[in-house]
Amino acid sequence: MSRWWRRKAAQEDQGQQQQQRQEQQQGQQQGQGPGQEEADGAAWRPVGGHITLTEVTDGGPEQEIVRVEISPEEWHLMRARAAIERLGPEHPDALDAVRELARVLGSMPGRGEEAVAFYQQVARGQWTVLGPHHEETLRTSAELAALLHRTGQLQLAESAWRDTFRGQSETLGRDHPDTLRSAAGLAVVLEDLRRAPEAEPLARDVLERRTRLLGPDHPDVLTAANSHAASLIKCDRHQEAERALRGLVPRLERRYGPDHERTAAARANLGAVLVRLDRHAEAETQLRAVIRSFEATVGPHHENTFTARNNLAAVLHAMERYEDAVPVLRDVLAGRVALNGEDHPVTVSTRDNLANVLIDVGRYAEATALLDRCVRDYRRIYGPGHPREQAAEEKLAWLRDDTR
Repeated sequence: MSRWWRRKAAQEDQGQQQQQRQEQQQGQQQGQGPGQEEADGAAWRPVGGHITLTEVTDGGPEQEIVRVEISPEEWHLMRARAAIERLGPEHPDALDAVRELARVLGSMPGRGEEAVAFYQQVARGQWTVLGPHHEETLRTSAELAALLHRTGQLQLAESAWRDTFRGQSETLGRDHPDTLRSAAGLAVVLEDLRRAPEAEPLARDVLERRTRLLGPDHPDVLTAANSHAASLIKCDRHQEAERALRGLVPRLERRYGPDHERTAAARANLGAVLVRLDRHAEAETQLRAVIRSFEATVGPHHENTFTARNNLAAVLHAMERYEDAVPVLRDVLAGRVALNGEDHPVTVSTRDNLANVLIDVGRYAEATALLDRCVRDYRRIYGPGHPREQAAEEKLAWLRDDTR
C-alpha cells in the first residue's frame, strides 16, 4: 500500500530562518546593527521554503517524488496567514510572522510601500499587546523607521526615529546598542533633510559613547567615526573632517585592507572633503580609486558606487570639465532611478546636479525641464520654502528670464 502526502516548508528551512533570527539578535546585543552587518557581507537574507511530495510504501523507504521551491515572499506570506488564522491577529507569534513578511518585502525592490503597511500593522498590534516601551515594539519601530528612510519618506522617518530613540533611551538607557543605532539613524535622516547642524551632535555623541564602551578600534567605533566625519562635511567644517578622516583611513586599512567597503567609504568621504577644500586634482585621484574599489566589492550599481561617482562629477564640474561631468551624472541618475525610483530624494538631488552641469554646457531647455521637476519634488519632500526648493526656483527663474 502506498500513500502520498505534502510537506510544506521543510524543517531545515524553518531551522535556517530561526538560526538567522538568533544570529541577528546576538549581533544586536553586541552592537552590530544592520548597516554594520551589510558592510561585512553578513546581512540578513530572506529564506524561502519548499513543498515536497513523497511516497511512503509499507516496508519500504520514503521516496521523494517532487520538490517545489517556494520564494521567500510566498513562504512568509503563508506563515503569516497561517499564524493569524491559528492564533489571531494580535498574538505575539502572529505579529512576529507578519514582521518577518514585512522584512522580506522591504528587501525587495518596489515593495517598500507594502512592507511599510505590514510594519505599521505589527507596530499597532505590539503597542496594544506588549505596550509602547516593550523591547520588541521598539525594535519594530526602528525597522519601520529605517524602511521609511530607505523609501525616501524622510519626514515620517524622522518622526519614527525620534519616537524610537526616546523610547529606547527611557527603557534601555542611552548606552544600549539599540539606542545608539537609533541615534545614528536619526542623525542620518536629519542630514538627508538638510539639517546637518542638528545631526552632528547626535553623531558625535554616538561616537563618544561607542568609543568609551567598546574601545577605539572596534568595528562599530570605526563606522561611527566615519559617520561623524560625514556629518562634519555637511556642516561645512571641512578642515575638522579632513583631520578626522586622515586619522581614520589608515586604521581601516590596517583592519580591513585598502579596498574593503568600509575603507572605501571613508576614502570617499575624504575625496568629498577635498572637493570642498578646492584640492581638485587630489580629490579626482582619490575618488577614481574609490570607484574602482566599490565596483570590485559591491558592484557598479550599488548606492555607494553612485555616491562616489556623483562626487567625481562634482570634481569635474569644479575643474570646469563640464562635458566630462555630464555623462557621469547621466549614468548616476539612470542608476538611481532603477535602484530607488523616480521620486526618491537621492534621485531628485542627482537630477538637480545634472541640471546644474547642463546649464554650464548651454543645454538650457533640458536643464529647465529637470529643474521644474526638482522644484515640485523638493516641495513634496521637504515642505514649502525649503532652501533646496528656493535655490532650484531661483535657477529656474534665471533660465526662463535670461536664456530665451
